[in-house]
Amino acid sequence: MTFYYTVDARRSGEFVVDVRPPRATLGRLLSLMMPGERSTFLLAPIPSGYDFLTYLHKQGGSPVYLQCAGTSDAMTIEWHKIDDDGQDRHYIVGHGGDHAGDPSVGIPFFDGTCSATVYPDEVFALDEATDIFFRYYETGEIPSGYELRWYDLTWPKPQP
Repeated sequence: MTFYYTVDARRSGEFVVDVRPPRATLGRLLSLMMPGERSTFLLAPIPSGYDFLTYLHKQGGSPVYLQCAGTSDAMTIEWHKIDDDGQDRHYIVGHGGDHAGDPSVGIPFFDGTCSATVYPDEVFALDEATDIFFRYYETGEIPSGYELRWYDLTWPKPQP
């Protein structure tokens, strides 16, 4: 399977493994997430029969992807996928923990102009994030043992 990646929601490229093996390449890309530098990373499959440029420009990109935001020291990971029931859903990846009350950990990105708020068990550092992204690259899935918290991406409808 072929993948593309997008950095900071504006620069995309085909994920090409050349000098480093795939896990090391993913680790390198994730290690570049620093304040004032890169702050988001998305990895998505390209369906067979498409080349990167045609797919991205004509199809608009994949509805299925794994993404993260923050820094290499503290990031949130989100998985957008099609569930077994055919529904398009967005999840926040976590270790599983107490989710009583509202999420309390802010993960700033885009130079602090945006922030994701998650539970403490949903914060990842570089090495573990690299493992998760590598598994996704290999299988299209995240490793077993993680919990997914559904995150509703629909905007509130305006009141009449």
